[in-house]
Amino acid sequence: MTEAITLVTGFAHLTDLPCISLRHGNATAVISLYGAQLLSYQPSAGREVLWLSPQASWHNGTAIRGGVPICWPWFGPATKAFNPDNIVVPNHGLVRNRLWQLVSKQVSNNGVSVNLQLELNDLPHYSGTARLLLSVTLNDSLSLSLSCHSQIAQQAALHSYFKVGTIDSAVVRPLPSVYQDKVSNSLVNDAEVALKISTEVDRIYPQSASQLRLDSALGALGINQAGHDATVVWNPWQVKSSKMTDMPAEGYQQFVCVETARLTTNANALSVSQQLKPL
Repeated sequence: MTEAITLVTGFAHLTDLPCISLRHGNATAVISLYGAQLLSYQPSAGREVLWLSPQASWHNGTAIRGGVPICWPWFGPATKAFNPDNIVVPNHGLVRNRLWQLVSKQVSNNGVSVNLQLELNDLPHYSGTARLLLSVTLNDSLSLSLSCHSQIAQQAALHSYFKVGTIDSAVVRPLPSVYQDKVSNSLVNDAEVALKISTEVDRIYPQSASQLRLDSALGALGINQAGHDATVVWNPWQVKSSKMTDMPAEGYQQFVCVETARLTTNANALSVSQQLKPL
């Protein structure tokens, strides 16, 4: 039988990390219970889609650098809507360093899937308990779906690090002409729908397409999005990369982040998903 779901300890150099291994035919995936973070997706043996920093750590509350971190309930620094008392909270929310629970799994000839759950009762802007669910399905593609039905202010992003071999080979398209450039702190209108990266990039593309494509030296990847209102593209480039303790100095050359995000802050339930499929 080539379909399997297995609880394992350790992945790559993170030897004591509690993980779940998925297999469907020749495709495999590994998810960490710490942060519910997808660490690996290989649609075929030896072809890795995701980038994981060789200096990533998970001890002492550290968020794992690489794979697909989950940003929730805020993206970036917490604004007043999420942190009314201005307490010290981490960027990108509170769930990247929490242990999630495996609540269900399914194995069939059509694929394998797991559901992970996290309950939080320490949100700075909400006195109740919020329940977050991540569904992961592996078949001829890899699908991630993050949902929370609590009626609270919440943002979310699937902060995917994609392995590209060399950054100068990476092209992301199609992207909207108007984007927020966080490096220059400006709104930019650029008719070019294909992004090639040759410097630090930190851009929010609102109302992005449901289907994106990433081409690189490692091949072509389809990135399908749903429940989003923006796509974030990020690469820290040389200076910022060299200052990150959990990233090699030249690590920026090996990945690009293409993030599926829901950034509106209305007090509504959300469901954000990303499907990855080699082309």
